[in-house]
Amino acid sequence: MQNVLTIAGSDSLAGGGLQADLKTFEELNVFGLSATTSIANIFPEDVSIKVLDPELVKEQLDSVLTQMPIAYAKTGLLGSVAMIELVKQELEENNLPLVVDPVLVFKEGETAEEVDYLAAMKNNLLPLASVTTPNLTEAEQLSGLKIESIEQLPQAAKRIQDLGCPNVIIKGGSRLSGNEAVDYLLTEKQGYWFRNNKIDTAITNGAGCTFSAAITAFLAQEKSVVDAVKMAKEFVRLAIIHGVTIGDSGSVWQGATRQQEDHHAKKSN
Repeated sequence: MQNVLTIAGSDSLAGGGLQADLKTFEELNVFGLSATTSIANIFPEDVSIKVLDPELVKEQLDSVLTQMPIAYAKTGLLGSVAMIELVKQELEENNLPLVVDPVLVFKEGETAEEVDYLAAMKNNLLPLASVTTPNLTEAEQLSGLKIESIEQLPQAAKRIQDLGCPNVIIKGGSRLSGNEAVDYLLTEKQGYWFRNNKIDTAITNGAGCTFSAAITAFLAQEKSVVDAVKMAKEFVRLAIIHGVTIGDSGSVWQGATRQQEDHHAKKSN
């Protein structure tokens, strides 16, 4: 069993964040370890995010990295420039392969703090990553391109790839494509389109975290990037379909694949 590390925020509803990562790792037969960067308390009308002191995160990382060999790491919400710089240093010192889910908690990126955070993400973290998984909004911020059609996804992905990350998967093209869920993967060799029927549901909290965590788990098991993305998409699709309702929305359920496999096994018997 491979060991994988998530460096991410805590989600009080456990659909996203490091809770989603750890549940995904468990379901996909890798051993998950974690370092908590922030605490997000989620309410229907508000999300309160408290970023931890980077020194506390360093202690967590030292605890993990001095005792466990890590096959792959992934980052989620980091929350501050200081946190990005710390994570960069730790990853470089330990030569860890990395998946970056570039969670950007702001919409426009216009304040000085937001501009600095985006620059740190682009200049310090993405060049260390083998894969990054931005959604449409994050892809716009990282590429500097206003994405108004799915035909622009390859151009946006190439701009992000030019920042130093060889494999870019832009997710969430369904916002631009009617009844289809469209994602685009650009590798060093070619581009790939992934198209599925859109799932009509509000139960999507944690889908992005789960997707990047699944990719991380499959890469740790030596799957190719293309296969890892294909398998992660199916894992997330089932997690959305069988998600848990919370109020007017809900969280994806990472145990859905196992439930389906158990159901098929029972029918076979």
